[in-house]
Amino acid sequence: MEPWIYLPNPWRDAILALPGEFLGLLEEVRLRLDRPVYCYTTNDVIPLEVDNQLRTVKEKDLDHIIGIIAEHSLYARTEELRQGFLTLPGGHRVGVAGKAVWKDGHIVTMTDISGLNFRRARNVAGAAAELVSIFRCQHLSVESLLVAGPPRSGKTTLLRDLVRIFSDYGERVTVIDERSELAAYHGGHYGFDLGAHVDVLDGWAKAEGIVLAIRTLGPDRIVVDELGNGEDWPAVDQALSTGVKIVASVHAGTYADLCRKPSRRLPVLHLFDSIVILKRSGIPGAVQEIWHNSQRIWPDAS
Repeated sequence: MEPWIYLPNPWRDAILALPGEFLGLLEEVRLRLDRPVYCYTTNDVIPLEVDNQLRTVKEKDLDHIIGIIAEHSLYARTEELRQGFLTLPGGHRVGVAGKAVWKDGHIVTMTDISGLNFRRARNVAGAAAELVSIFRCQHLSVESLLVAGPPRSGKTTLLRDLVRIFSDYGERVTVIDERSELAAYHGGHYGFDLGAHVDVLDGWAKAEGIVLAIRTLGPDRIVVDELGNGEDWPAVDQALSTGVKIVASVHAGTYADLCRKPSRRLPVLHLFDSIVILKRSGIPGAVQEIWHNSQRIWPDAS
């Protein structure tokens, strides 16, 4: 089910009335206070017309929509809101813009909502095909792998396809799905089929989930999306030291960006055998560069 289904009318019907080709490519719908709604594909953006005219979004509209997607229990989803998003069934995410509320030096929630970004999760079988093909041509196996790329380059989509491939190979894989995006667990069911040999720790913080997986699930490989805070990296280091393979993603546009990332003095780049840099091309998982043991192996510099 597409994320815009959770919008109330008149927005929902206006989106569903968009031309079929554009609707099929639609990636994001953004609602901003006192602005028209805009619809984005990879290459195009159009304002959303309601009854043949532009309609600006009001504060009451944003409050109403937030109430719907939070199932009128925003307090129960405070942790998500603190991180700036709400997750919808199907692994879709709604990014939230607003005012931070601080307590004891930490952000605890968000108020005065001023923007919502309905972002579509894509399940693309074969998203990892190019990457796997390059590794085979280079006579490399996919061991511990870090996938880096800018926003909307398809990092999560690529990881999801890799999980299926590892499972098809017979590996026991544990997915740490902190934001319910990789497996899209909701209401007792998974939105995406990740394979027969996959366990999912849904809603667990990444560092805690990695430690739990090692202790209780005996995985051959752990897959985790969007490594971020300082606690994540020592947990990755701990997993690798036990012989568990790690595949993870991180926000970074280039290899040089990764070199600048702080990680509590852990050698980030040396934790992983291979590093893949994705590019934003409209094709999820499109590979820009691959580095192995700190050497660029693709494309060939020669």
